[in-house]
Amino acid sequence: MNSDLSLAAQRGWKIFPLVHSSHFAVSQPLLHDATSNETQIEHWENIYPECNWAVATGEESGVFVIKFSLDDGLATVREFGERDPDISRTLQVRRPNELLAFLEWPAARSSILTCGMTAPGARLLGEKSYAPIPGPGMQIHLHCEYVDREAPVLAASEWLVERIHQGGHRYGGVQLLAFNPLPNVAHCVLLRFERKGNRWFCDFYEPSGVVRICETLIYRSSETVVSLATRGGAIINYENRVRLYREMKIGNGSVLLNLTSEQYNKLIAA
Repeated sequence: MNSDLSLAAQRGWKIFPLVHSSHFAVSQPLLHDATSNETQIEHWENIYPECNWAVATGEESGVFVIKFSLDDGLATVREFGERDPDISRTLQVRRPNELLAFLEWPAARSSILTCGMTAPGARLLGEKSYAPIPGPGMQIHLHCEYVDREAPVLAASEWLVERIHQGGHRYGGVQLLAFNPLPNVAHCVLLRFERKGNRWFCDFYEPSGVVRICETLIYRSSETVVSLATRGGAIINYENRVRLYREMKIGNGSVLLNLTSEQYNKLIAA
């Protein structure tokens, strides 16, 4: 196995070959099959010897990435480096006109890092996205290399998480919660859904996404999952409705339910 891919697998990253050149994650057919299994990775190496590789960012890989443009984001790189020196010490990948800073997924925080602009020339790559990494191929992302191959992936500071949050509101991209809680709601519950075969598997967590609060519920149709989200108060505007249906089409996603005490008690008793 290529040494860079072996290193990524040892870090526990879910990786996959970039078989399409599109910059949009949903157009990468192997994104949702990303793995750290070395047998599967070697199999892909043999099938796609000319492809470059990427890590699927998000909770499963335990990593998110801030991608800085070196054309219009130099001021942002300096600002972030001055306010949070770990940005320059964490694992970084250099590409033509880009610098990617890899950071530990904030599993203990009540936040779900999605993707979007967070500052001028800086884009957050979070859930359901990917970041290119060094690998054996030379087809798509040329000159992709680690600044320091042995550098650790460091945790994001409180300042950085807050800066991401502020940037998301300002630029309309990043969200720290999948859906904003409604006022006077007794319990906020994170619903994660995934299609497996012809069934939908639904898991329910505290808002942090760490502690599961009940057993997995299984449904036959996507309409039942949408109905569950609707009755749980998740779909509160057009934008959220579009997002939910897009994730249903992909086959996995998450919403934050806003439950009454009665609804919450029924859920944990299910």
